[in-house]
Amino acid sequence: MKFAAAILLAIPAAMATQPNLRNAQHTFALSDGDEPCCVDACTVEGEEKYYSIDTRHDLCGECCMNPSDFDLYKKFEKGLEKAPDGDDSPCTGFGYPKYTETVTHGAFNIKMTLDLYDHADEEVNKLCGPHVYFAVNDGECPNGTTLCQEGGEDSCCTQGEMCIPNVGCRC
Repeated sequence: MKFAAAILLAIPAAMATQPNLRNAQHTFALSDGDEPCCVDACTVEGEEKYYSIDTRHDLCGECCMNPSDFDLYKKFEKGLEKAPDGDDSPCTGFGYPKYTETVTHGAFNIKMTLDLYDHADEEVNKLCGPHVYFAVNDGECPNGTTLCQEGGEDSCCTQGEMCIPNVGCRC
């Protein structure tokens, strides 16, 4: 018990040395409001756009953070990725254009405020159906499918699906 308490007390002290920490894990969420915080390009100097796709809840999150904080927050949010250069709305590009809410995830000094996005229309989602994993033959997929890297495994996305790097095929 003393060991666990020492770790919990040490985290805020260790994080206090890191500049501009606002990110974190999916431990809990506090609603911040109904207006997006991170729409379009990041406005704070030195921050860049990052995203994460929550496959359990089928939502996409966007945030702005300092690239030097990436390794720390990647430990808590395994799906965290830097948005492609010049892409200020990565969730839209991955099929999540509908803003739902702004939340803060994390605890103590390790927090991140982010915008959550959902699919535009649930009916569109239903048209795609469950993903069928096609066998990849020497790095090639059957006709009508495209190759996708999925957590270290290759898969083939069917028509109507898109490949999201390190996540896999999604409608």
